[in-house]
Amino acid sequence: MIDLHAHTTASDGSLGFEELVAEAERAGLKALAVTDHDNVQSARKITGHEPLEVIPGIELSVFDHTLGYEDIHIIGLYINPEHAALNSKLNSLGREEQKKATVAKLNELGYSITYEEVKAKSQGVVGRPHIAMVLMEKYPAEFPKMADAFNKLLARGRPACIGRESGFGLGEAIDLIHSAGGLSFLCHPFIYPYDSEKLAKDFKKLGGNGIEVYYDYVANRPGVPITYDENDALKGKASALAGKCGLLESGGSDFHGKGKRGHQHLGEFGAPDGVLGKIKAALGRSEK
Repeated sequence: MIDLHAHTTASDGSLGFEELVAEAERAGLKALAVTDHDNVQSARKITGHEPLEVIPGIELSVFDHTLGYEDIHIIGLYINPEHAALNSKLNSLGREEQKKATVAKLNELGYSITYEEVKAKSQGVVGRPHIAMVLMEKYPAEFPKMADAFNKLLARGRPACIGRESGFGLGEAIDLIHSAGGLSFLCHPFIYPYDSEKLAKDFKKLGGNGIEVYYDYVANRPGVPITYDENDALKGKASALAGKCGLLESGGSDFHGKGKRGHQHLGEFGAPDGVLGKIKAALGRSEK
């Protein structure tokens, strides 16, 4: 199996880069993509790990007000993490301002936490899981699990979920990934409150390369619990959508490690080896 969607402490994961690689090796994976949110801090550390192939990647957050899409996630695989234009855009994003606004909103709602407490939980980019960690520590009776903080306050549509004005346009995200030498993939297409087929077609029209078919919706649909059979049905639906739109297939566990809404098992929702072969063929790379 391969896992093309995993995070480190550089964004909102609980394992550092080397720990993540070691965990992937223990899981017996053939390939692992490091896809932190809106940063390439860990991707820069990739030098080659035989027999495990470690792929430099990124997960970009799209806030496309023209097309009407908010908080759509696009993964770039095989990117150059030193690419100047990509890094310039990443440095201009308003993630910190968004998280400070979230903390301020929580204060208004009666939760006494500070941004400094949240920042102390992160080794890189601050994310909502770091806010949830502080809520769990200070209000353990109300938030015994991270999922409780997301379901009540931090998930999309909840009282403390603050949108972000600055981000990537959908076409901009795709173009930057391509200019950085990578291929672009639409993440977890059935998470969003949008028509999945229209989104996939818009993504393809703007030059997108693939869609995340293999994914763990069981763990990552807060407030909308589904069974493993339903998860398999969504996998089939995503595969059919990829075929209909002429998109490559991808997939991964969306691994974050301890506490992130069930994403604790690296490779559990990975993709078959053959998926990577098709991605490499599209990119013009040879198999190892």
